[in-house]
Amino acid sequence: MELTKPVAKKIAEFAPFAEMMPGVTIIHHIADFSVVHMCSKGLKLLGVTINELRQMGVDYYPRYFNMEYMEGLLPKMEKLLSDNKENESFSYFQQVKYAGKNDWTWHITSTGIFMWDDNGKPLLTITTALPIESLKEVEPKAERLLAENIFLRKNAARFGLLTRREISILKLVAGGKSSPEIAGELFISAETVQTHRRNIKQKLGIANNFEFVEYARAFNLI
Repeated sequence: MELTKPVAKKIAEFAPFAEMMPGVTIIHHIADFSVVHMCSKGLKLLGVTINELRQMGVDYYPRYFNMEYMEGLLPKMEKLLSDNKENESFSYFQQVKYAGKNDWTWHITSTGIFMWDDNGKPLLTITTALPIESLKEVEPKAERLLAENIFLRKNAARFGLLTRREISILKLVAGGKSSPEIAGELFISAETVQTHRRNIKQKLGIANNFEFVEYARAFNLI
């Protein structure tokens, strides 16, 4: 994308400050969400030039990012642009692959509006990304939360098949309760509990108690 003079001027004025900021700073054009500027630190990590990034367009995203963890960003971006408020942003975790490396690097990232057109509509967004690989206590938590979010979205339809009683029993099984204990708590027979458990397994496609726990965590039952 060829930059207009106002956009080029805005970026040129900001570029020296981007070089002084921690982490990586990226500016995207809202027209196609292509990268129009990235600080030198980011370019070095990705092993590209800004001209190469501009030519990539939206192909930039699957080349450098784990798209599995970016599916939920679109609604947040749409809200940011529709609200169109100055100093508003949203934050998220993402995985980035650096040049010459096979492993993903976790980043905590924030995006906001950087420039508006003459009609007051958003024109550019600005994103800052900080690696969290050095924060060993954060990385596993981010991994777990995102994995649970992906699991929830993939299995929401199955979970929606459960009755209220089955959800109650799912929660109790995940909490370590035996069938007789659940029967006593819900004032039903142990045989009825076993029937509910079989139905839950069939609806969710699960086979063991670990998978009961996986569903319960993803759907905030425990």
